[in-house]
Amino acid sequence: GENLDGATVYLIDHFENTVTNLSDVAYAFTSEKGTFHGRFTLQFEGEVVLESNDNVLDSISIFPNPTDGQLNIVSPLDPITSIAIFDVRGRKIDNALVKAQGNYTIDISELEAAVYFITVTTETGAITKRIVKK
Repeated sequence: GENLDGATVYLIDHFENTVTNLSDVAYAFTSEKGTFHGRFTLQFEGEVVLESNDNVLDSISIFPNPTDGQLNIVSPLDPITSIAIFDVRGRKIDNALVKAQGNYTIDISELEAAVYFITVTTETGAITKRIVKK
């Protein structure tokens, strides 16, 4: 509809662990014969008219959740400066300094199956999200 005219469209390929901005580039893939439920997700980001820190931070996505090991973090509006992982007791498990806008992938396959908190810090601020490691 009318609201999609200014939207940015992202294609999340869960099989390849990639995020593609379909508003900027085309996406092509090859596949074996068959049905692959849940391979793709479309994510729409509306045009930000009056930008606030909350809107910028709320646009950050972490997927898949729950995960077996690879965790994708997408920040389409603001560059990520650091990512920290905490356990449920508040202990810092890992910390990564990042200078990237868009996609970032971290490997948490060596962590035990549990609930963790990921704090993503950007130039605008920080947001913490809960993830489940299977």
